[in-house]
Amino acid sequence: MLVSVLIPLYNSEKYITETIQSVLDQSYTNIECIIMDDGSTDNSLSIAQQFTSDKVLVFTQQNKGASAARNKAFENSTGELIQYLDADDLLHPDKIKLQVENYHKHQNPDILLSGTWGRFTLDKNQVQWEHQVLNKNYSQPFSWLIDSWNGLGMAQPGVWLTPRKLIEKAGPWHESLSLNDDGEFFCRVILQASSIIHVPDSQVYYRSNINTSLSQSRSEKALASELKSYQLYEHHILAKADNIEIRTALANNYLNFIYQFYTDDKQLAQKAEQAFLKLKIGKMWPVGGKRFKQIAKLIGFKNTLKIKSYIKL
Repeated sequence: MLVSVLIPLYNSEKYITETIQSVLDQSYTNIECIIMDDGSTDNSLSIAQQFTSDKVLVFTQQNKGASAARNKAFENSTGELIQYLDADDLLHPDKIKLQVENYHKHQNPDILLSGTWGRFTLDKNQVQWEHQVLNKNYSQPFSWLIDSWNGLGMAQPGVWLTPRKLIEKAGPWHESLSLNDDGEFFCRVILQASSIIHVPDSQVYYRSNINTSLSQSRSEKALASELKSYQLYEHHILAKADNIEIRTALANNYLNFIYQFYTDDKQLAQKAEQAFLKLKIGKMWPVGGKRFKQIAKLIGFKNTLKIKSYIKL
């Protein structure tokens, strides 16, 4: 069974060699690696092209964003199973093998396979593995979304091994989203799956704290993308199921958006509040840090937000 590893590449000359090598070092060998350069302005493309072979195919396009690069890479792939991998992240040598073995074991073409991820900066041997509630099997995939939206964990895109048919049913990456595009995409994929099988030793190394993404994430475009992704969550899941548990989890997304970005963009925060109210599940509840929650219980969520504008809570 062929596995396609899809890598969107943009200005990652420092890391792309190690990333590609982690693919070539996989103990599962029936792999093709599709690299889609998204108009890099450094040496990323030329470095990637040095790996060109019958297993590694390198394409390029004008800069359109990571989601567009992933979509184009998928179009050029032929694997029955799809592994997404960012250009600065790494796969454990047995990552794909363990998940493929579990895929065959369950004999269900619509299962989605998850793994374990950890953060590192420069040395993968210093990785900090994420031990979270989500690291388990789910017989009802939408329950994974509910747990995640309630703050019980998240998944870095590389943890998944996804049957091609699930992606074809879910549709392509949303190319207009610049922030949380992975969350929105895998929300749709998860809702198409029959179950989620967690493979604990199937590991991904997530490189973090290497750029100035924090300032970018607070741009107006990025914040609008984040809120849009939450609205799309609501659209996708309520089309499948609707109950108080789901609506509460959706509402929690909006509350966390308000908590995080109230001081950055009050207009978007107001839109998030309106989306919360439309869910009709009652009053806002405190989210965020311990101190914020304590004060919010006394004077209310919105009043505490105003205080947070002036002092750190």
